[in-house]
Amino acid sequence: MGRIRRVLVVGGGVGGLAAAIAFSQRGVEVLLIERRPDFSIPGVGLGQPSNALRIYERFGVLENILDTGYIFDRLTFFDNQRRLIADHKFQLGDERIPAFCALPRSDLHGILMGAARKLGVAVRMDTHVIEYLENNDEGVTVKFCDGSEHSFDLVAGFDGIRSTTRQYLFGNAFHPRHCGFGAWRIQVPRPDYVTGIEIWQGVRGKSGGMPIAKDMMYVFNILPEPVDAFYKPEELAPLFKERLAQYGDYIAEVREQLNETSDIVYSPLEPLLVPWPWHKGRVLIGGDAAHVVPPHLTQGAAQAVEDAYVLARELTQADGSVEERLMRYSQQRYMRNAFVYSFARQWLDEEQWVQKPELMEAARRDLAENVSARIGVSDRILDSFVL
Repeated sequence: MGRIRRVLVVGGGVGGLAAAIAFSQRGVEVLLIERRPDFSIPGVGLGQPSNALRIYERFGVLENILDTGYIFDRLTFFDNQRRLIADHKFQLGDERIPAFCALPRSDLHGILMGAARKLGVAVRMDTHVIEYLENNDEGVTVKFCDGSEHSFDLVAGFDGIRSTTRQYLFGNAFHPRHCGFGAWRIQVPRPDYVTGIEIWQGVRGKSGGMPIAKDMMYVFNILPEPVDAFYKPEELAPLFKERLAQYGDYIAEVREQLNETSDIVYSPLEPLLVPWPWHKGRVLIGGDAAHVVPPHLTQGAAQAVEDAYVLARELTQADGSVEERLMRYSQQRYMRNAFVYSFARQWLDEEQWVQKPELMEAARRDLAENVSARIGVSDRILDSFVL
């Protein structure tokens, strides 16, 4: 009973769609279910680094992604008035695969959904699992919210940070918590001179921008936020204005244009890394259900896509029992994500030590001398992903 013929993918985000595509390409019948009634995709844009782009090439969608998004190879550090501190050329990609391509989240989702449907993946919206009736060496039987029962060889939970699949596996032992920082984002027109990721070091926070299309970018801001904060939609514009007050250049222009109609996205940072193994019986988790990291390495979606690719590869090509293959999957992915988690969280903490203006000069010197070497270490590790 070691062959995987039919898989249920729970969750229709980037990771879930990647899992559906990866399994379907290997001849597995896939049903993907999504709790939401439609794909009104939240979020702004996603930077997709070379390790994700290589997998998209295997999925047959790389050219579409590159044509849709914005390709770049640099990360530049500035102070809060956009005065240059350091410039880092990513050590990612090769002559065929660029270092980065960023695009709107909705566009990436649409591209992956098109690929999944072309492969014959069945998609059911407004559907979720309410009960696991059986979960053993023979397979998994679940009951959906409409009362119907279905059997699968495997259930892959890519159902996000509030994962009900994770809760089934671990109860409340592992769940995300607000770490005291929040991220603000808004999509705006791109000035011609913004040609890569920009990070602006400020006092008690940072801001910056990332191109996501030929004419668009998003501006972001990351800084401490109360752990019990809940902001109403009408509060977002004035609060975002306060948080951008110290910045000049195009961020100051964005700040002046904020109003009650601005499409501002705010989310608390809630890091999570579930210890392996990531499965019980034939039910498993991946993507944000298993790991949520600060956005500093732009690896959130990329690691979910890697999870999906490795899972399908292990379950359809590797030797051993299903239990052994699932164990290898979670061991491999835990180690990779532990690096991303620790590196990104350390970066988040380090940039926050500039708690008063008089520390800016020391921060400038440190960034100028060391930041490219630090990021170069992560570049080499992240670009080493083997398909």
